[in-house]
Amino acid sequence: MKLNEKILYYRKAAKLSQEELAARVGVSRQAVSKWELGDATPEVDKLLALAKAFGVTTDELLSGDEPAGAGEQAPPPREEPVDPVPNAPAGNNFDKATGLIGRLIQRYGWLFGVRVALSGLGIAAAGALARWGFGAMFAASIGPIGGFGDIGGMEISPVLEETMEWSTRNLSDFSRIANFFLGFATVILVVGVLTMVAGAVLAVYLYQKGNKKP
Repeated sequence: MKLNEKILYYRKAAKLSQEELAARVGVSRQAVSKWELGDATPEVDKLLALAKAFGVTTDELLSGDEPAGAGEQAPPPREEPVDPVPNAPAGNNFDKATGLIGRLIQRYGWLFGVRVALSGLGIAAAGALARWGFGAMFAASIGPIGGFGDIGGMEISPVLEETMEWSTRNLSDFSRIANFFLGFATVILVVGVLTMVAGAVLAVYLYQKGNKKP
């Protein structure tokens, strides 16, 4: 009789379920199922625990002889196949899941750096576009004020002279507003460039780390 058949026979003879035997030996129910199916072999310390749980010696457990009284009534070795996935211990499933997530992050984490770099590129493009738009708008607004100087020695009407004085007084206020918007657009542009550079560096670092040979 093979070892897996002995384990199944002695467990049935002791009227133990796979869960009860697993608890006595200190393993999972799936491990007991694999032993009984012949898919795995118990380690030395587990053989001692099994022999103790069955009330037999390790020699009797490892012997190829059929146990006394087994005869024709020995239960078939594949009586209780178990699907290990639904009944796997929660801790084992959690460890496997976290391990898989860790490996995915290590291998493909560089894509996060690429995403950061692309976000920075978008921010920089928005800042450059805003700066260009504000610059063009303010240049078009300020342009006519400078045109008063082209009248040369022509006589200026009182209305035109008053308009020129009003424009000169408000030019400084208008310039401050223009500088504010242009400065704000420049800050956005700089932030975008820095984010893009940081994302590129992060992507390279994570790629090299994820593909480093052990």
